[in-house]
Amino acid sequence: MATIKPFRGILFNKPANSLIAPPYDVIDEHYKRQLESGDEHNIVRIILPDDYDKAAELLNAWLSSGILKFDSHCNYYIYQAQYSLFGQTRTLKGFIGALRLEPLGGCVKPHEKTLKGPKIDRFNLITRTHASFCPIVGLYGPNRQIAQHIDEVTETTNPVIDLEFEGIRHRLYRDPDSLFGEGLKGSDIIIADGHHRYETALMIQEHFRKQGIVNGGFDYIMSLFVDAENGGLSLLAIHRLVKRVDNPSLFMERLKEFFELRRLERATLHVPRHCDFVMYFDKSFYCLSLRQKRSADPIRSLDVSVFEEIVYKRILGLSDDDIRLQRTAGYAHSPEELIRAVDENEAQAGFILKPMKFEDLMLITSKGLTVPQKSTFFFPKIPSGLVGYHFDSIKGCEGV
Repeated sequence: MATIKPFRGILFNKPANSLIAPPYDVIDEHYKRQLESGDEHNIVRIILPDDYDKAAELLNAWLSSGILKFDSHCNYYIYQAQYSLFGQTRTLKGFIGALRLEPLGGCVKPHEKTLKGPKIDRFNLITRTHASFCPIVGLYGPNRQIAQHIDEVTETTNPVIDLEFEGIRHRLYRDPDSLFGEGLKGSDIIIADGHHRYETALMIQEHFRKQGIVNGGFDYIMSLFVDAENGGLSLLAIHRLVKRVDNPSLFMERLKEFFELRRLERATLHVPRHCDFVMYFDKSFYCLSLRQKRSADPIRSLDVSVFEEIVYKRILGLSDDDIRLQRTAGYAHSPEELIRAVDENEAQAGFILKPMKFEDLMLITSKGLTVPQKSTFFFPKIPSGLVGYHFDSIKGCEGV
């Protein structure tokens, strides 16, 4: 069963939006330099360094000088994010704790497979710094007791951190209550965001155990836990691009073999209920409706599976390696990004997909299955630097 503990988080002495950063894997080189120039103590210098050893030296220097400090007591940290999506204001609510590492597939379940490259980078960084500053995100089933407790804390106590970053209001509350660890005993945790980081943490654990070190802070990973149904996390689609179409007329004819095509009268950023996909091609939007019934298989029936099987593989003749290498295939994280890519000739066609439902994701993972890569996009992303976890953070907390 999942084991979740409080920990002594690492916090900035004077939190500010100039000190935090997005998750490391969405920061390009230009944005990295922008964050570095904005504040000499921005966390990007540690989470995305030019040199791993210098990152460790910098972290130790900031801890010694008091720029960063360990919390004096073991806590859970309640996290709240107010954000806007599709014109509606939403609130993400969850709690941050230290999740004991378990082999994937048991009480901690993945929902997608990962690539090797990012794991090596994080392995090199964390084995040097012994710290991380962005939690993975884990989903759990509905729990009214935990939901009520989170509401009570956020309504009756003052936040430790209250700031706006990239248009989202972020609040962090200390909570020493042991309810969280007890409340999720026997529950499964499904990794929503952070598969690479979790698998890297398992590699790091093995690395230190081979050196004869046991029961260390490397046995845990900082995690944000969110109620899958009621926690306010949004599950969005990752849309598909076709970068090159050698014969547009033939491409359209092949599409008609598998879909009913209907030109839409106006631009759209969503897939209408009666459509399976929306295609943006040659400055026009098309409704695509499948001519055949979907498979009853929970993976093959997913939009991403149907699309890739028909469009990428049958129509364009792409292999799994072709899709992975993105020479013809491509991705967009929003309809706006998709339209821009086509309009600026970075792609010739774009396909807007519907988001997966949380209940489908929970069902698939409960069966020990994983969805195809690039099937899910969770929003919002928790920034790096609100709270950090060091291997020493867990010492003295709940008998650890």
